[in-house]
Order: sequence, then structure tokens, then C-alpha cells
Amino acid sequence: MRKPSPQLLGLLADCSPGVTHVALALRDLVLMEAPEAEEFLYSVYAEVIVFKLPGRKQGAFCYIAAYSRHVNLGFYHGAELPDLHGALKGTGKQMRHIRFDSSDDLRHSYLRGYIRSAMELVGAAPPTNSRKRNAG
Repeated sequence: MRKPSPQLLGLLADCSPGVTHVALALRDLVLMEAPEAEEFLYSVYAEVIVFKLPGRKQGAFCYIAAYSRHVNLGFYHGAELPDLHGALKGTGKQMRHIRFDSSDDLRHSYLRGYIRSAMELVGAAPPTNSRKRNAG
């Protein structure tokens, strides 16, 4: 697993320890499914990590947005994702997110399935080296 860059740690430095923990745990989760993903950092309305598949012009598949009291795992094409667990929030034409208020919210086994589905929407093949996991 890639360690967080100094730039990423600096981006999250002003966040509360709980928010930082959740954001970094979500990052690990995304990188388990997409170890080759490129990361882009932004400080806008929140502290944001965008994940993009290399070699694809439209390869951004998800992001992590760290706010003052919660973290969102967002999906750029979330409106197209199957939402078997009713976890996706948002009403826009494209984007959806899952909200995390504490590290307890990280326990859901279905999170990896959302990440894999988001990658597939931008043209990524499912990982060949990973065992079939419970997406449901």
C-alpha cells in the first residue's frame, strides 16, 4: 500500500484527527481496489483527493472530500451506480456520495463494491489479482 505523500498529509493537517483517520482509511480502501490510481489533491470547499485511472482521459472515478465534521466518498458517475444498499446520497444528474460521520461507518463490507462499480463505469477491468469479494 502506498503511504500518504507529505502533500496529502499537509492537506489534511487542519482537519480533526477523526476526519483525518476516516479520510486516510477511505484512501486505503480505494487504493486496495485501484493500486495504480493517480491521486490529485485540491483544497476547495473541502480537502479533496481525486482518484483517476492512468491513461484514461475521463478516468476520474471517485473522490474523498474531508469536511470539518465528516468525510464523503463521492462518485463522479454515481447516478449510474447500482445502489443495492441505499447508501448513495445526492440528487444531481451525475454525482453521488456516501457520508462518513465516524470510523464506525467504515465497517460496511459493501463499500468496495461501489468503488469497483465506479471504476468499471470509466472503463476499468475488474482487478484480476483480487478474489471475488462480497459486493452486496
